[in-house]
Amino acid sequence: MRILLVQGHVAEAKTTTALLESSGGVVDHVRAGQDALTFLQTYDYDAVVLDRVLTDGEGADALRRFRAEGCAPPVLMVADCSTGKFRAHALRIGADDILPKPYDEDELLARVEAIVRRRHGFTQSILRVGPLAVDMGSRQVRIGSHPLAVTRKEFAILELLVLRKGRVIPKQSFLEHLYTGLDGPETRVIDVFVCNLRKKLAAWGCGYLIDTVRGHGYIMRDGADGASDMAPLSPGSADDARRLRRLILQPG
Repeated sequence: MRILLVQGHVAEAKTTTALLESSGGVVDHVRAGQDALTFLQTYDYDAVVLDRVLTDGEGADALRRFRAEGCAPPVLMVADCSTGKFRAHALRIGADDILPKPYDEDELLARVEAIVRRRHGFTQSILRVGPLAVDMGSRQVRIGSHPLAVTRKEFAILELLVLRKGRVIPKQSFLEHLYTGLDGPETRVIDVFVCNLRKKLAAWGCGYLIDTVRGHGYIMRDGADGASDMAPLSPGSADDARRLRRLILQPG
């Protein structure tokens, strides 16, 4: 996930950034509401974590500007000493959830996951497309009852594809969700990641889930689409069995 952290206090922001990155997030941090608006108009964020106190005013005022400008990413507000009246006001002007300070770190991560998945129509942290299950909480992937070993970047790609299933995702969008603007490689690295993922999925007959839209990017098919076109691979020899095992277990 790519997350915009809008927090005026530098020390708190460093701690929050480290926490979000430890769970696989790519985090941009700004201290002012106006800077946040510029970032929101430039990049496609999965979520915004918005503090009540910013360097240029109140977080609630920034939130009002975000929504007035048509910025749609879900927003989790964090606030100390928040009253019921303030929380009700924040929800009514566009916040998706509010977390009082001090907060438990696991709860912050769980709330971010919840607002992201709800935005895309998922009610649980395990995202399912056909036989594929992507667990946002544990960051594990399964095909049916079988675990699938994936790298950190491969998980991020699967998560992005599943959350946006049925939508074509340009390669540049993958880069923006996997890297910060300073360390991003060329778009062809996405082809390598997707190729490795397809090999691992194809070992269980699920290679059809990720489709290429030439000249545009990749799309996650609905679990039923194409399932009849690709029968699961089955090892017909010891060599085939070893080949399938390498595809499934290789770190990619």
